[in-house]
Amino acid sequence: MVITESIQSAIQAAVRKSGSLLSFSHSVGVSHTTVSFWLNGRTRKINSTVWQNLLPLISEYLDPSESYSYPCGPVAAGNTGYVLREHSSVSGGRTSALLLHLDDLSDFDPQIDSIEEVLCEKSCSSVTFTSSVRPGYFAVEIGRNQRGVFSVGTRLLLRWPDAPGNGDTVLVKLREKNEFLFAVYTRKAGEVVLAPLHGCGRKRVIPRADFHNVCAWIVPIREAVQLF
Repeated sequence: MVITESIQSAIQAAVRKSGSLLSFSHSVGVSHTTVSFWLNGRTRKINSTVWQNLLPLISEYLDPSESYSYPCGPVAAGNTGYVLREHSSVSGGRTSALLLHLDDLSDFDPQIDSIEEVLCEKSCSSVTFTSSVRPGYFAVEIGRNQRGVFSVGTRLLLRWPDAPGNGDTVLVKLREKNEFLFAVYTRKAGEVVLAPLHGCGRKRVIPRADFHNVCAWIVPIREAVQLF
């Protein structure tokens, strides 16, 4: 949903009624920074999931002559096999995660930087998932440079800093050619196996002693959502 002047004014009115920006952002399920960006024009669009949460809170302040229905419904992510969702089914708990573009992680090195510093510096919006979002979790958006396994615009909820378990779908940053890999993770005696999703590339069998020479970092994917 494009943020029109009417929507922006309605958000301002709803924030005043709520008593504070922080209180209002909690009601919507986004960060207070996201609401600030709506109000100052730095963010010009609201995704469908957040719009479903926002609309009831601002409806009394909206211009009745305008249409506020969101055109997109739930979709699937091509042939990835993931069920992608638009609505939150979590009752209670936090479901909103700060969002980065996957390219923002190209130079990320957990030995040097903390993910909190990266999020503080580069995140300018958030996205809502059906899964509970725990401290440290964040989301990335697939861009045109990473399309293939996931379609452009897919948002992935990453379980940082959780270690992956056998059978987890993971995002891996390879040191070789500075590439990203989406794979199924299996740990065996003395080795780690990374099987690319849907046969996109070769299976990698890595001795555990060499793992950090091959992979800069690895993080499990908790959920995938297609919003566009």
